[in-house]
Amino acid sequence: MAQDGTEDAADARDLEDAAPTGGAGAVFLEVSQQPYISVERGAEGGTRMCAVVTVTVDLAAAREGAAAPAPLSRAEVLLLDCSASMGYPREKLWAAQDAATEAVRALPDGTYFAIVAGRHTAELVYPTGSGPSATTLVRADATTRKEAEDAIARLVPSGGTAIGSWLALARELFGPRPAATIRHALLLSDGRNEHEQRAALAAEVTACQGLFTCDALGIGEDWDPDELQLVAGGLDGKADAVRDLDALPGEFRAVTAESVGRRLTGLRLRLTHRAGSGPLTVQQVHPTRRDLLPDRVTISDRCLEFRTPPWGDETREYLVCVAASRTPQEPVDRALWLADLKVVREVRDEEESIAPQLPPARALVVHWTRHRDLYSTYDPKVEHYAHHDALVRGLEEGRAAQRAGDPVRARAAWGEAVRRAHAMGNEPMLQRLGDVVRIIDAAAGEVEIRPDIRPLDINSAMVLRAHSTMLPPQKKRTQHKPQDPECR
Repeated sequence: MAQDGTEDAADARDLEDAAPTGGAGAVFLEVSQQPYISVERGAEGGTRMCAVVTVTVDLAAAREGAAAPAPLSRAEVLLLDCSASMGYPREKLWAAQDAATEAVRALPDGTYFAIVAGRHTAELVYPTGSGPSATTLVRADATTRKEAEDAIARLVPSGGTAIGSWLALARELFGPRPAATIRHALLLSDGRNEHEQRAALAAEVTACQGLFTCDALGIGEDWDPDELQLVAGGLDGKADAVRDLDALPGEFRAVTAESVGRRLTGLRLRLTHRAGSGPLTVQQVHPTRRDLLPDRVTISDRCLEFRTPPWGDETREYLVCVAASRTPQEPVDRALWLADLKVVREVRDEEESIAPQLPPARALVVHWTRHRDLYSTYDPKVEHYAHHDALVRGLEEGRAAQRAGDPVRARAAWGEAVRRAHAMGNEPMLQRLGDVVRIIDAAAGEVEIRPDIRPLDINSAMVLRAHSTMLPPQKKRTQHKPQDPECR
């Protein structure tokens, strides 16, 4: 595509109509934006142009005439909280043992795995070796699964909680595996990280980034949603609460199955922009929120790439905002090129995986105009995720007000969170908020704080704040008048 800033809108549509065909798996790319900006705003020091980038991976296409790829090497580490609090009530540890057993049974043959007991230090309980310093994994088969189940059954609660040490042992275990291995950890905790400074936990999360992904689950009454989100958000995973101990084995089984389904690695989102239109925001916004900009890889002065963790059959969405300013020479009422967005793949020599058909680039454009009816609307997908930002602010302000003993401010903040969750169609969040407040009118944000509210109820809502829902299909074609200044 020409990059002189005068690319025609028809040419951009030609790119959008192209789609990958055939191949061993397929990747699809769409860009949703409202390109119109007022001429005056573009000349007043510039603004930003935002778009939602949708990437969909369809691994089923690998079965349509293409030879089945050799399976990737896979490694899984279960990090189980075995601190003293897991014994009160004892049912917590029993549920964790049942859940870990389900996860082990769900591992495909040949998966490298290990079981770690987390206390104020981390202990490798399977495979057995030379004590806590052992750094080995074992391949899953009928024999090793039975041995692992026996080791899980012998777990006893004792000691404290130092989650960073659990992650450090996982990092040691994963380290010797080949670069192509898909590495995943599943962490379960029932308490706060009391035997370790938060800075130490944050430093360990940073040390683990890019080496493995990690999902985190909280059970019981005393875990900290901020700590679980720090771990899961920093390691490309999800954090959630399991309020019913009977549901814990099913949750472990589901998370493990989701990890097993991820078979495509090395995808990167590439952004090539015109001079002066560098990226201001690059965030994954679905299924969870994550800022990609700090970890960007610079390819050239005007080309950046952003890594993504392994993929299964799934769709992820990204919010991309680039700087947009107008010079007097630029034409009005014409689509002008700002940037290209493309999916590329980094393939390692030792990797045996799917070789998917990749889609063509998509253009991000700007259209300067003096027509208010054009520039005063927002793209519905961009606005959808702006609601999520406001939802998170409402959750956090509500929790802070509740802690400060200010129920009036808490009610207003949680009411705004309810209103935004309703606008997004975020039913999981509405259900969690329904345990914090009685929802009278979701659309208006009218709520009452429940008199029997517990810390667990607030934590269960807070831990979902990084989760998001996609825009319902029936709303995608409708342009909206602006409600939030951050949408642009």
